[in-house]
Amino acid sequence: MKIRFWMAALAFTLIGATAQAETDRGFYLGSGAGMYYVDINGVDLDKAAPNWRVFGGYTLNKYLSFEGGYSHLFEISEDIVGVDVKMNGDAFDLMVRPTLPIGDRFQAFAILGYSWYDWNLKATYLGQTVDDSMNDDDFIYGIGGAFRFADRWSLRGEWTMVDVSDADFGMVTASVSYSFR
Repeated sequence: MKIRFWMAALAFTLIGATAQAETDRGFYLGSGAGMYYVDINGVDLDKAAPNWRVFGGYTLNKYLSFEGGYSHLFEISEDIVGVDVKMNGDAFDLMVRPTLPIGDRFQAFAILGYSWYDWNLKATYLGQTVDDSMNDDDFIYGIGGAFRFADRWSLRGEWTMVDVSDADFGMVTASVSYSFR
């Protein structure tokens, strides 16, 4: 009798865990804003600018999500030793988010992926203008946290870095996301 009771209890526990995992699966969309910063080695440029981001993804289970997004990175205007420099950029990224649930409403996550970005540079000195653009791709990584404030809505914050050899490019954003689970 006791063995049947414990087997039934174990079966209901496993079914409940599976049902919980199923409710964590599904697509999500989100949008946010924050600050993007640029620090180029060898150039006196250490600047931050507002950015915005839209993203979507799929939560495989409560421990793993896959995400893609678009970010309007920055618009910077700076005078560097008498040269008027204007820069702007955009990026697309694909990433995997390993997640650690902490309680029912909070989760911490890592960000690992790849970013494809496009920069435009316009430098003007003594009436002469030089335009240049750069398209490149690099590894992106970061950390973040999300707080589910309603059944399908979450507020999240994250910090990401793009691994570029001669510069530091980072982004801090706050976002809201909606889950279609």
